[in-house]
Amino acid sequence: MTRAQAGLTIRAMMRSRRSAALSTQLAIADGWAYGALVTVTTDFDGSPLMLFSDLSDHSRNIKADPRASLLFERASGHRNPQRGPRVTILGNLKKTNKPEHHARFLARHPEAERYAGFADFHFYRMTIDRAHWVGGFARAQWLSGRHVTADAKAAKALAEAEADIIAHMNADHAEAIDRYAGSLRRKGTGWRITGVDPDGIDIALNGRFARLPFATPVADAAGVRGELVRLAEAAK
Repeated sequence: MTRAQAGLTIRAMMRSRRSAALSTQLAIADGWAYGALVTVTTDFDGSPLMLFSDLSDHSRNIKADPRASLLFERASGHRNPQRGPRVTILGNLKKTNKPEHHARFLARHPEAERYAGFADFHFYRMTIDRAHWVGGFARAQWLSGRHVTADAKAAKALAEAEADIIAHMNADHAEAIDRYAGSLRRKGTGWRITGVDPDGIDIALNGRFARLPFATPVADAAGVRGELVRLAEAAK
């Protein structure tokens, strides 16, 4: 697997997960490793986004040392978990006040709207330094962060176009979105697009979420339009 292929595979893994295991250094216990389950989503370029309370151990640890790691996995469902895929992302965590980061997190975790506005809650973005990908037993590879994140120009273009794409698709192409869900073997009607990025779309219905990847990463809104048409035709 080339580094570009591995980076795309890693982003696909990250974008498909709604939680991960976060590890930080425990500030109140001489740097002991501290791991915990956290909810997560990804920025347009694939960088992880999270929401923490100032009262959490995560926040205290990050304030003392912003270095952290996130473990994403699809291995626990395997008869032998060692044969399942997983990736560990290493990077630095920093608070973010960007509205698009807030919106992307809450679109993936709408239940967090109940407390996201509290004064002691803050959004964080991880800048990816490197990643360790394990595709299965004895299939491991280290990558620099620049090989993991999506193209910066494409990420910027989709950040600017996302709201319009979502509004148009949900208002005018509801049947197509239900077909997307059906292609993923998800039941029900009334599915809505909640997120768009260079690698695919996120859809949701009544607290259920699904990820539909594009065949290849796109660079702009026109690329998204082409992929959505192709996916709708394929789902008929």
